[in-house]
Parts: sequence; structure tokens; C-alpha cells
Amino acid sequence: MKLKAVVVLLICCSLFFQSCWLTDTEDDVLPQIQEYYEPVTMQRSEFNATTILQTTAEVIVNSGKIYVKDNFIFINECNKGFHIIDNTDPTNPQNIAFLNVLGSSDLTIKGNSVYVNNATDLLAITLNPQLGIMEITKRVPNAFPQITSPFGNIYYGANEDEVVVDWIFNGNIN
Repeated sequence: MKLKAVVVLLICCSLFFQSCWLTDTEDDVLPQIQEYYEPVTMQRSEFNATTILQTTAEVIVNSGKIYVKDNFIFINECNKGFHIIDNTDPTNPQNIAFLNVLGSSDLTIKGNSVYVNNATDLLAITLNPQLGIMEITKRVPNAFPQITSPFGNIYYGANEDEVVVDWIFNGNIN
């Protein structure tokens, strides 16, 4: 009985370790396909003037996070800004304005202040979309690091007077 158990154990071990044997043929290696992105940059002086409230609505193309405050819905257009939708009548919401904030991905609202990331900056904005009024009450420059590529593996060393506002896909490299 003991001999049978030892024989079975040896056979199992030999089969188990057989998978570790080296072979003369190499494993097929799949080619690495890397996606190539280029940064979209702006001069700081030009960048600071891009945050505006457009009283004409824009079509939602690449939506991100959604926020609700009172009768308004804020929908992020990734790295472009926020669509402002009047939801006073939930059966018929109206897209009434677009808050153009380059490099934006997030927003929070406290009281009447809207806090938005503007690429590397943090903005505090007083907003009244019904009247088409927007005022930047405070800008904290360089509160956030530069925007990295979509996979986060490419960092673009922008100059101090340059801001990365987006990344554009330029194909695959082998």
C-alpha cells in the first residue's frame, strides 16, 4: 500500500515538474503596440482668459461626471468644460449654457460658489446661469500637477509659462 502511494506521488510530481522543462523553441511574443499621444499646450496668459460662460448651449459629445445642484444639472465635457442644464421641469430639461473650463474634470459646489479644476489651477466661481453671469472670484495657480497622458505614463515637461490642457491621440507605434 505504501509503495503504491509513493509511486503515485512520484508520477504526479514528475508530471507537475514537466511543465517547467525548457524547450528549444521560444514562446511567441506578441508585439507591443504603444499608443502615441501629443500634449495640447497653451501659454499661461492665453490660458487664464479661456474660462468663460457661453450662454449658448453646446452638444454633449464626451460626457464625464454629472452633478446636481438645486434645479441645475452640470455635466462635464471631458477636458473642455461643463454643460449647464435647467432641470426645473424634469420632463423637459433645457441645455441652457456651457461653462468653458479647459482641462476640467471635476467640480464641486458649496453655497453659491462653484469650485472647478482648470488644468493646473483651482477656480472659485460665482455663477448665475439664468442671467448668464459668471465671475471668477479666486484662481489658485498650479494647485494641481500638469495633466498626464490618458494612460498616465507620459509626462510632458511644460515650461513655467505653459499649461497642458489636453492630450490628442496620434496613432499607434510599434
